[in-house]
Amino acid sequence: MNMKKLLIIGSSGLVGSKFASSILSNRKVAPNEIELDITDEKIVNDFFEMEKDNFDAVVNFAGFTNVDVAEKERGDENGFCYRLNVDGPENLAKACKKYNKFLIQISTDFVFNGTSDYPGPYSERSLTPDKLTEKMGWYGWTKNRSEFVVRNSGCKYAIVRIAYPFYGENCDLKLDYAKSYLKLFDEGKLFPIFTDQILTPLLIDDLTPALEKIIEIKQTGIYHVVSSDTTTPFEFVSYLLEKARGVTNVVQKGSMEEFLKVEGRTPRSRLGGLKTEITQEKLGIKFKTWREMVDEFIKRSKV
Repeated sequence: MNMKKLLIIGSSGLVGSKFASSILSNRKVAPNEIELDITDEKIVNDFFEMEKDNFDAVVNFAGFTNVDVAEKERGDENGFCYRLNVDGPENLAKACKKYNKFLIQISTDFVFNGTSDYPGPYSERSLTPDKLTEKMGWYGWTKNRSEFVVRNSGCKYAIVRIAYPFYGENCDLKLDYAKSYLKLFDEGKLFPIFTDQILTPLLIDDLTPALEKIIEIKQTGIYHVVSSDTTTPFEFVSYLLEKARGVTNVVQKGSMEEFLKVEGRTPRSRLGGLKTEITQEKLGIKFKTWREMVDEFIKRSKV
């Protein structure tokens, strides 16, 4: 296989750092946000002009992901969340078109409302909302718009949606979806866990082979890289604690539907999740179930 050279944006984050560390150093250009401010179109264009011979494809992990902080900027297209999540990908897409580079934009299932009138799990062909409503948070909308600008840029692209990532090896960057619950349990602070939210988590280690294949085939489209089946937070945490701590029947049940009724709460996808059948067929890769991902997480991590 011809080893493609990559420009990796957002390589210091939880997900991007794993991918960057898993590939050969001579295959990547991984500038930090000081070296390459993707919210500035001129800086992006100048960088591409200078480095265009040093990479064949771009993988953009950069993003504003704190949903509660993002909500404070709701409606502000000049706010940092919108500029990083929408303007940044648009600038990259324009440059990729100009310099004939393949763009992989990392996205999320939050681009859907996840409500009872249009529930998931969503396939790669499911239509995303084209208007912001009170049912979608600002973070989700900015990621929705990032997909829109990339799809309409004219560049060669792949949109890769992931969800609820957790790390199969020790990582001190920040708590992931699994480690955050383990920390709460260990500190005696575990709160009631939702039984009525549908999600498809991702063991981050499983993202690299999928991205490698997408980079190899360079086939434009939307890909879902998550567990091959759905779960609920209650089910996930119960299984995680049983495997990692040897305890059962310690998780209290909670309701996301009731949680979201409280005034001031950030809208979140409740009936979400992503289907992966089309992606698995395209890539020729069989994804793990969420339980298999947890088992692998326990095996690899000192938790």
